[in-house]
Amino acid sequence: MAKTVEFKTKVEPFIRKKLEKSYPRHTFTPKKLPLRRKRDGTYAVHEFDAVSEDNSIVVSIKSHSWLTSGGNLPAGKIGQIYQSLYLLNLVDAKTKLLVFTNRETYEGFLAESDGKIAEDIETKFYPLPPELQGVVNKVHKRASKEMSRK
Repeated sequence: MAKTVEFKTKVEPFIRKKLEKSYPRHTFTPKKLPLRRKRDGTYAVHEFDAVSEDNSIVVSIKSHSWLTSGGNLPAGKIGQIYQSLYLLNLVDAKTKLLVFTNRETYEGFLAESDGKIAEDIETKFYPLPPELQGVVNKVHKRASKEMSRK
């Protein structure tokens, strides 16, 4: 399995810093938040990639590439993005963001999901600097090689 630790240790902190510039009165950290009440009265929780200190802004960060190595729509990646949208829909926050770091994925998903995203969830594109994008590209390449061997 391709190591994706680079996303947690490099990409997500970079995006959190960008969010702090976009929302200057806030700092962002990964955080577990309650979702919906379960049958037993407790709450289900999910860890989001970036959450403001007052929990008013909740963010899911996606660094997927778009088309598969065969040039097809990436059904699995699209499913993961919809899963993130679903979880964002379940959290109580004033601002809910789905942030993409890849322009093709951002534009492709917006076209694919037109009319299918809850109105209270915003999508944004935050580009990565070239050196960080290079790290992401290497991870995607390793993952693609692994999948082609299966």
